[in-house]
Amino acid sequence: MKNWLVAAVASGCLGIGCSVPETTPFTLERFCQGGGSQTMEGLLRVDPSACDRGLELIVQPKGFNPGCIRVALWTKDGSGAASTVLLRDPQTSGGAEFHAVALLSDAVRAELRLEVDAFAQDCDTAPFTSQAFIVAQPEKGQIAQSLIELSALDADGDGFFSKETGGTDCDDSNFSIKDKIAWYPDMDGDGYGSNSNTVPVARACSGPRQTANNNKDCNDNEPLVRPGQAEVRCDGRDDNCDDRVDEAFNVGTFCWLPQGEWGVSVCDPVNPARALCTSR
Repeated sequence: MKNWLVAAVASGCLGIGCSVPETTPFTLERFCQGGGSQTMEGLLRVDPSACDRGLELIVQPKGFNPGCIRVALWTKDGSGAASTVLLRDPQTSGGAEFHAVALLSDAVRAELRLEVDAFAQDCDTAPFTSQAFIVAQPEKGQIAQSLIELSALDADGDGFFSKETGGTDCDDSNFSIKDKIAWYPDMDGDGYGSNSNTVPVARACSGPRQTANNNKDCNDNEPLVRPGQAEVRCDGRDDNCDDRVDEAFNVGTFCWLPQGEWGVSVCDPVNPARALCTSR
């Protein structure tokens, strides 16, 4: 329940369940058919057989863009209960509102309780955080409109919450880092994990000793062999893991000998920093 702010605003009054008297029967009829002041993404029908009042719920995320929000409403005495799932529209930007309506009737007069769960990605996982509170019952023929503001931290907008607020995002300033980092064995300590390991040894924001956050090293026993390493030695090895050997020395290509004959370029066995032109 970290970093959450819950508020309700309805026609100039504050408090969850603030009622707005209906002006025409048509508006209430439309509401009971699942409509509201805006397009509704979720519907909670507490009394399946009747509707003569309702709650219009507007969920406003602050500082994050949840993948899914679950809204549940039930009565204290167990006489009614309903829930709905609100999914993030991928076309909308962060902080977009979610809308739902709760249809009520005179038969449901017990105290109402509302719970809102927010999820980073989808509702199949445990909620990132939850908030529950009591909702005032609107009078018959009335619709209560409530704005629920939910605050959490997702500074880079990647859909994963900051680890500082209980989430899994190890770097909330970097969009490319979305979750806990995979760590692979790095036995030679050159910053590159062995490419023979496809399964990480750990997933965490910080890796254990002798691990790296990648598996790109083609020789994890030699610290001078790693991606990005310059081919400064003519040694018959792939020093930079690009699947080529001694490409900087043109080994195997034709060269011109001093005596005016064609030769072939090979590594100098005495000085690995250069190649020699020898006769074929």
